[in-house]
Amino acid sequence: MNREYRQIPSKTLGQPMEMLVYGKSGKPVMVFPSQEGRFFDYENFGMIDTIAPFILDGKIQVYCVDSIDHQSWFSSLPPAERGKRANDYDWSIKNEIVPHILDDGHAGAGILTHGCSFGAYHAANFALRHPDTFDSGLALSGCYNIDFAIGGFSNQDVFAHNPMYYSASINEQTKKLLLQNLLVVCSGQGAWEEWNGEATTMCNNLDKAGIPVLLDLWGYDVNHDWPWWKKMIVYFLGKFDRAGFLKSNHRMNAIQSKDFLRNFHAI
Repeated sequence: MNREYRQIPSKTLGQPMEMLVYGKSGKPVMVFPSQEGRFFDYENFGMIDTIAPFILDGKIQVYCVDSIDHQSWFSSLPPAERGKRANDYDWSIKNEIVPHILDDGHAGAGILTHGCSFGAYHAANFALRHPDTFDSGLALSGCYNIDFAIGGFSNQDVFAHNPMYYSASINEQTKKLLLQNLLVVCSGQGAWEEWNGEATTMCNNLDKAGIPVLLDLWGYDVNHDWPWWKKMIVYFLGKFDRAGFLKSNHRMNAIQSKDFLRNFHAI
């Protein structure tokens, strides 16, 4: 398997953004690490081995990006400053990392966001905030209300990164783009799965707005842990593959997303 370490300079962050890239072609997938994690965690927890068939078949090219959670939501900064640092990360991903990915053989593509646990928060947040860039998301066992990290503090910056809240008031311009896209939210209902209420609220808000979203809650034996996330990612990538989404320059559209939801169990 092709595996590359890359470093992208970031003036906004004041530090390079590190990433690992797997594969040479296929749907670009941006993977966010879990809470305060690093770009190499996805591989270290065996996820790359798990999805290797999709990579080796040229169906996905995976970009595991770094996080700066320890400088933002989980830092010792005042909450308002944490929100500002989250804005820096958001800007860097959108304006420094995304162009690099699109120039890497994916012109015109929509990028699929993906993450587990707090990585799922990032996956959903980026997919919802930037539907012009990210056309789909696979969020596994995520939290969608950032209150827990900052003690309930809120201002304009923090609200704009709180999917459970802003999903109820998405502006018309963003909504128009999101109608073309697809967000898949999946979680178990077993041990340590504590955020299903947030997931349900967010998905209900999106559904009321007509935005294509799938909430798939697995059984009470399905725990918040890597063995289950391995099963989930293979399951959903298989669905995406059979639906024809896993191509280097693929961009989701409203017909595809609606057909996927309508025929989900048959795909």
